[in-house]
Amino acid sequence: MADSKSDSIEGMPHLPTDTERGTKEGVAEVYPDHTHLSKAALINDEIDKFGFGKYQICIWFLCGFGYFLDLAWAKDQEMGVPAGKEGLIYTCANAGLAIGALGFGIITDIIGRKWAFQITCLITSVFGMLLAAPKYNYGAICGIYFLSSIGLGGNIPIDATIALEFLPQKRRAMVSLLSMWQPVGVVVASGIAYGTAAKYRCDTTLPACNAVADGEACCTVSMNMGWRYEYIIIGAMTLAVFAARFFIFKFYESPKFLLSKGKEQEAIDVLHKIAKFNGQPAPTLTVEMFREIDRANGVDPDAEAGRSHAKNVVAGVIKSVGHLKGLFFNKLELFIFALLALAYMGDYWSFNLAGSFLPIVLLKNNVSTGQTTVTDTYREYVYIYLPGVIGAILALFSVQMPLLGRKWSLVLSAALQGLSMAMYTQVKTTAGYVGLNALEYIMQTYFNAVLYASAPELFDTTYRASASGMLSCLGRLAGIAAPFAGQAYLAESSSGILWLGAGGIWLSSFVMIFLPVEMRNRQMY
Repeated sequence: MADSKSDSIEGMPHLPTDTERGTKEGVAEVYPDHTHLSKAALINDEIDKFGFGKYQICIWFLCGFGYFLDLAWAKDQEMGVPAGKEGLIYTCANAGLAIGALGFGIITDIIGRKWAFQITCLITSVFGMLLAAPKYNYGAICGIYFLSSIGLGGNIPIDATIALEFLPQKRRAMVSLLSMWQPVGVVVASGIAYGTAAKYRCDTTLPACNAVADGEACCTVSMNMGWRYEYIIIGAMTLAVFAARFFIFKFYESPKFLLSKGKEQEAIDVLHKIAKFNGQPAPTLTVEMFREIDRANGVDPDAEAGRSHAKNVVAGVIKSVGHLKGLFFNKLELFIFALLALAYMGDYWSFNLAGSFLPIVLLKNNVSTGQTTVTDTYREYVYIYLPGVIGAILALFSVQMPLLGRKWSLVLSAALQGLSMAMYTQVKTTAGYVGLNALEYIMQTYFNAVLYASAPELFDTTYRASASGMLSCLGRLAGIAAPFAGQAYLAESSSGILWLGAGGIWLSSFVMIFLPVEMRNRQMY
């Protein structure tokens, strides 16, 4: 977080004022003598000169594919599920997503963006395709889905972090538009499922063969290959994304990450490579400029370099984990983290309540979802989820508007999402259900687009991915708990669940009112 411009005085970039970063003491806790902020400002200047070039375009699309995969994998099916165990696969998936978000978020700030960017897709694709292997083994399917979800869980926080660190200041709003890939992922996955799971499947009245005696009519593996074909196809698509990230596109480590690790020359080298890829003049930034900043702040650059090279691997890892102190010992950053944690938890709470209980609520109210046939089911998916693209487009424009920006876009979109969810209590027709569900998903995509893009902006490079991963993890945990809380209201009053879900996202809207920093016109360090 910092200023909207970098005024240079004798080669020194402008540092943020007290109101721009909280307090000078808060800055000193994270970056002694402001040296890091000064150096990061110089890197920002170079990235701004690149503009939205070929390298940035490639990064945006590859990160977009990560968003695409996030909801494309949100499907499952198996025969012979034990009574009362139907929800186990959802719990395993959410647990994997939570662990993946937390683990990869922290790892990304330790070993770098490059390997985490690539390995998440590899893990998801390998274990995702393995889902087709088990026969009548629901436990194995849940276990493999858990492992696949670990890779998937790291996608959103890592991809948003990477996109932000490579985009110029004036194009950072493009990170919000990445969320358009999520509804597209649902629609594409639904189309794949329509041609596979819906076509090559058993009659729903047939029991699993492991649940009946020999000779009785049952659903065999060969009769029910459709959902396996679906997972193989989506897994192959995920593997293709990994191949694009690893083999086709030459991904360079984030210059800001390298700078945070003291690898100043490597950071400059990356800037030169990006400039060459974009066909632009070489950067004018040199290591000597960084050393001038060190000397101006009373730091001996030669001594610092010597300590950096002397540290061993174990000591380096221990020191790397210590990067989190900048988050938890800076009052401003900790306050922002707490607000965002409540926002994430309210968001995932609301989403999972709606996903778990809305169909049941509609049945209690004698409202049909309109999904009487397989064709109807997938047509409704398109009607409901494809308009989510509109939400991402709304986010792109609203975050750049002076009266809204990131902060009030979050407040407004969350409030409207809660309102649309509360309105479910008045749904009386199938058309009303479909239309309102589409509206709710537009608002949900709008809110998530701003939230996923704004959260990494609000934290510094040393712990940006870690903070984003922890926030996503907390959201996933709230999503796991939400259905258990909703069950208590199901027997008493079906509308109580809807108000519980609306209350969660309204909490998100309320806490965002107190967000102390607006990043619309500020640099991101």
